[in-house]
This record gives sequence, structure tokens and C-alpha cells, in this order.
Amino acid sequence: GNSSTLFSKDIAVVKLKTKVNYTDYIRPICLPKHCVDPPAKTTPYVAGWGKIYDYYIPNEYEYDYEVEDQMEDLEIQKSMSKTSSEVASVGSQTEQAGFLVYRYANTLMKRKIELIDQVHCTPQMKSTVPGYIICTSGGTCRGDSGGPLMYEENSRWTLIGVLSDGPDDCYQPERPTLFVKVSHFVDSLISKFVQPGNRGDKNDTCATEAARKECVTRFYEFYNNSLKYKTS
Repeated sequence: GNSSTLFSKDIAVVKLKTKVNYTDYIRPICLPKHCVDPPAKTTPYVAGWGKIYDYYIPNEYEYDYEVEDQMEDLEIQKSMSKTSSEVASVGSQTEQAGFLVYRYANTLMKRKIELIDQVHCTPQMKSTVPGYIICTSGGTCRGDSGGPLMYEENSRWTLIGVLSDGPDDCYQPERPTLFVKVSHFVDSLISKFVQPGNRGDKNDTCATEAARKECVTRFYEFYNNSLKYKTS
């Protein structure tokens, strides 16, 4: 895309070398028609293997570097415990206390969320939301990026959007989650590759290395971060 700020056209088509073998757990999803919004009163879902809160009890898990780092950040000791007054039906014994940590999901997670129209999303984002962006309530977290926003109708699942950006706090989001609207790119990008016999025009659809670096640099600058490239 040509936008590299918060509202980037953050979408790509990946061509696989081998065909996908469909199973009960791996199924295709329908594409929307070009520039067509989902039906009114649609119940959208998100899915992904992103981070979730898990109740971590020390010594009950194998060594986990990710959890250990969080324990250090939170200054939590593995030997911490709570007394019987804090634990029901335990008597006088003490019990190791667990705590909530972020962990990547071991299984594919799915959650129902709500769409937020552009009129209400713009003031929450404090910026005009372009037409190719879909705003939703929370439900996603780090690691879910690129995942689907989808809905089911007559036993058919249709893709609405691709997760692009979300709030810093996954469980108490301070702003909407942003998805790239797939229907906006059906004719201009996707159909060039999915139509039988149509392989697309590489010069029209593939960004140059210089354009890619510019896009990534501008994106980082939006968050007040600098980015330096190594030269060989």
C-alpha cells in the first residue's frame, strides 16, 4: 500500500509452493465481493494464536523464558506464597500463589467481537479513519496480527478484514482495534492472483525494496521510533 502510518494498507498476498491439504481443521474461507460491506447485524469473530492471560503457578510449568522475563519485570519471586487466611479450606498450610502472565496460546483461539462504525471510531482514534480500515472492539492481542476478522452466514465463513494494529492493553483496550478491509482490495490486489490463469502483474503489485524500507521507516516514525538499516 501507499500509506505507512497507523492506517497503513497492511495487506499482502502470499503464493504457496505446494497446495494446501484441507482437513476438518484447515478449511478455505470465502472472499467478499469488491467494496461490499458485511451484512447488517453481522456477528464477527476473530481468531489467532496470539497472547492470552494465563494463571501461572510457579513450579507447575516447564521453564519458560517468556514467563521468567515477566516475573523479573514485575519483581515477583517464585517463592512467593499466601497464608491460609487468603485461601479457603486450606487450614493452616501455605500455598504458592499464582499470577496472571501473558502466554502465547497453544491452540487456535476464537472470540466474538463488535464492529465500530467510522463515525464513532474517528473520535476514539483522534484521527479520520479511512474507508479501507475497519474498527472493532477488543479481543485481540500481540501475536494475532494478520489474523482474520470473519463472519458466518448459511454455514459459509467470509473474510471481512485482516488484523493490522491494536491497542497496547489487550484486556482493557484504550482504543479500537484496526483491521484492513479485505473487500477494498479484492479487485486491485487479490483477484490478480486468485483468478484461474491470472498470475498478476509483478510490477504493479510488488513493492520495490526502496519502497518497502520507506514504508517501514515511516511506520516506525509514526510511533516516534527511529529505524536504522545495516549496509552490507
